[in-house]
Amino acid sequence: MTTTAPKQGTNLLYALIAEARGYSDAIILGRGDPDFDTPPHIIEAAKQAMIEHHADDVPPEGLLSLRQAISERVKRVNGIEADAETEIVVTNGGQEALLLMVLTALGPGDEIIIPEPNYNTYHDALKFARVNKVSIPSSAETHFRTDPEKVRAAVTERTRALLLVSPNNPTASVIPQDDLQALIGVAAEHDLIIIADDIYDLFIYDDYKHVSPASLPGGKERTLTLNALSKSFAMTGWRLGWVTGPADLIQRTKALKAGITGGTSIISQYAGLAALTGPQEPVQMMAEAYTRRRRLVMDALDDMGIQYGIPQGGQFVFADISFTGMDSAELAQRILSDQHVLVYPGAAFDKERGQYIRITFLQPEDKLREGLERMRVAMKRVLGSG
Repeated sequence: MTTTAPKQGTNLLYALIAEARGYSDAIILGRGDPDFDTPPHIIEAAKQAMIEHHADDVPPEGLLSLRQAISERVKRVNGIEADAETEIVVTNGGQEALLLMVLTALGPGDEIIIPEPNYNTYHDALKFARVNKVSIPSSAETHFRTDPEKVRAAVTERTRALLLVSPNNPTASVIPQDDLQALIGVAAEHDLIIIADDIYDLFIYDDYKHVSPASLPGGKERTLTLNALSKSFAMTGWRLGWVTGPADLIQRTKALKAGITGGTSIISQYAGLAALTGPQEPVQMMAEAYTRRRRLVMDALDDMGIQYGIPQGGQFVFADISFTGMDSAELAQRILSDQHVLVYPGAAFDKERGQYIRITFLQPEDKLREGLERMRVAMKRVLGSG
C-alpha cells in the first residue's frame, strides 16, 4: 500500500487554487495578484511598440532607455544610485530577478540566512541552486521583526549571503532603518552579499517607512536589489522586473540572463518605460484603496479574535490561528470547502508556520467584505459556535 505525501509549499497553494476555480462563487483572499487593470497609457505604449519595435534587437540587459528610467526611479524612490549602463539588468518579472540574484551571489553548498517566514519562491530558487538555507525565526508578537543579533549568531564559515525582503511577504513587516543599518554591519563584518527585495516599496502604511539597504552606508557595494512593475502598476502578466547592484555582480547577473532567457520581451519593456515615465496617479489610487482595504481586514480579524502582526506594508496580513487547534492547511481547506473563500496557509511559506494564514486585500471592497463575512461564518463552525 502506498500513501501520497501531503502537499507542501508552492504545490499546496496550487492545489487550493485549483479547487477554488471549481466554485463559481469563490472569493480569493490569498493570491497576491492586484485586482486592478493595467493603466490604459501602458497598454497603448505596448500596442505602439508592437507596430514600431517588434523586430528590434533586444540586449540581454534590457533597453538603455528603460534602464535609464529605472535608474531615475530607484534614485528618486529608493535613494539608490545605479548606473544605467553597468548596474542594471531588466528581467522577466520578479521571479527571474530573484533566481538570477541567487545564482549570482551563491553556489552549491553555500549558505544564505533567511528571516522566516518568507516568500516561498526563494526556497524553490535555493533548491535549484543547491544552496543551504539558514532560517531566522520571527513572530507575530514582535510584528515579525528581523533581529540583527539573531542574524549575527547564525553566520558560519559557509555563509555567503543574507536575504532581506521588506515589506516582507507573507508577514507584511517592514525593516526599520536602525535594524537595517545593523544588518548591513553584520553583512560587512562577514563579507556577505545582501539580496534585497523591494517589490512592495510603494505600499507602506501608517508611519512606517521603507528603506533600501543599497541606500545606506556600507550597503550599495554589497547589495543586489530586486523590483518589478507587477504590484505597483498591476502588470503581473507583463513579466517585467529588474536587478540593480554593483557593476561586478551585475556583470555576472547579465551573463546569467543572457544564457538563461536572453532579452526580456521588447513589448513589455516599452510598456514598462511608459509606466515609469508616464502618469503616476494610478499607483497612488491603488495605494489609497489598499489602505482602506487593510483596515477592513484588520477590523474583521479583530472581531473574530484572531491575532496578527501589524501589516506595515505590502498587500496582506499574516494571522495566527493556533487557537483553533488546527493546522493552517487544514483550516484553509475547511474555509474553502465550507464557504468557498480561499486564504493561504502559512505552511506554504514555511513548514514551521502551520499556525498562520495569509489574507490579502486584493479584491474590491464589497467583495472583500463578503469574503470576510463568509470567513467569519466558517470560523464559527470550526469553533463549534455557529
